[in-house]
Amino acid sequence: MMPKFAVPGCSSKNSASVSWLIFSCVVAAIAYLPALNNGFIADDWVILERVDALKTDPLSLYQVPPENFRLVSYLIFAVLKAFFGYHASFFYAFNIVLHIVNVALLWRLLELVTSDHFVALLGTLFFAAFQAPQEAVMWLAAMNETTLGFFALMTALMWCRERHAAATLFYTFALFSKESAPIILVIVFLMQWYQKRRLFCRAYLFLLIPTAGFTAIFLSTLTHNFMITNHSYAFGPQAFLVLTKTLHRLIWPWLYIILLLVWLKRRVLPPAATVTIYLACVVVPMLPYMFIAYQTSLPSRQLYLSSAVLMPVFAVLLKPLQRTTLLNVFVIAFVGFNVGYLWIRKDRQFEERAAPTTQLVNTLRLRAPQRTIVLNFAYPYPAIARAAAWALPGWRPQLILVGEPAEPCSDCWRLRWDAQQQRYD
Repeated sequence: MMPKFAVPGCSSKNSASVSWLIFSCVVAAIAYLPALNNGFIADDWVILERVDALKTDPLSLYQVPPENFRLVSYLIFAVLKAFFGYHASFFYAFNIVLHIVNVALLWRLLELVTSDHFVALLGTLFFAAFQAPQEAVMWLAAMNETTLGFFALMTALMWCRERHAAATLFYTFALFSKESAPIILVIVFLMQWYQKRRLFCRAYLFLLIPTAGFTAIFLSTLTHNFMITNHSYAFGPQAFLVLTKTLHRLIWPWLYIILLLVWLKRRVLPPAATVTIYLACVVVPMLPYMFIAYQTSLPSRQLYLSSAVLMPVFAVLLKPLQRTTLLNVFVIAFVGFNVGYLWIRKDRQFEERAAPTTQLVNTLRLRAPQRTIVLNFAYPYPAIARAAAWALPGWRPQLILVGEPAEPCSDCWRLRWDAQQQRYD
């Protein structure tokens, strides 16, 4: 039977919280379990190649900014590669565990910030199951989003406990997890506002010191930041379309269902101003990405922090349904649909994204190392195919030629990717 989310007495409340947290963590594990047998995808191979360069040149990532601001995930890749080589399942297991840890941290943060048992429990469960930010967990190259989420949550937790030095340390790690990390400053400000604390205090200086260092490095590398030079991001009015479309896709259809259920129960909707403020908070973590130029909405990996904000918002809006069958039905439907969507639809998509390199490695394994031409490669970056060669003894990136070479190669092994059959002929 689904619990009624009543707030029990103190001792039973603690026991119920732990049980519910464990349940939420189990849901998170089950939701992303299918990723364990997926292969490395696209940029994963390039990162695996670059971590070896870091051993001889620790500053090599500064040659390819903004990768220098993703150092934490590179170090994680390096450690995992040292222990497990090119066995992707261990990498996925780590990222799933990291997501589970973030689920637990979100629960603790919500307990501290809202002092609302219902919101903390339900928001945590929703975040555990929500499929919208699936790339952050199911694509290893997007691990920088889950690491950013971890350090953002730790920064917020330490700040709430007024352990400002510890908060600054975690914030500094966040700055080298993803270049979007300075948005944590706004998140801390919003927490202060929500808790009716003093908005500007001397402790902010702790956070501004690493921010100043980050800004100096960012500006000094801006001219060769490939996200800027290849026009992946560009200033322009399209940012408003990106935010609007992304927000709509993120809340669809669940927010509208919640509002309908609340209206059916109370015959009145939450105040529009309140909902607007909530959604504005959801948009905040999207702001560093809003100038994306290669599509009109943000990719799912960049919605990890926004999802961690949106799920408690759903819980707040559902409070009028507390102790009702409507709530139980909604929770079951939400968790069931999102977990099922990850298993049935998304896992297959990620397997398809991994197939061009997974099958390339499997095919190369059949022969001794030799010069090989790869035609019709699924990704526009030849470096991905070349980096995959490192997974096999004797093979080297120099042996892989992507596309027809400028000069004929009569002794080359020719492979052509068949996208429909998901294999090389």
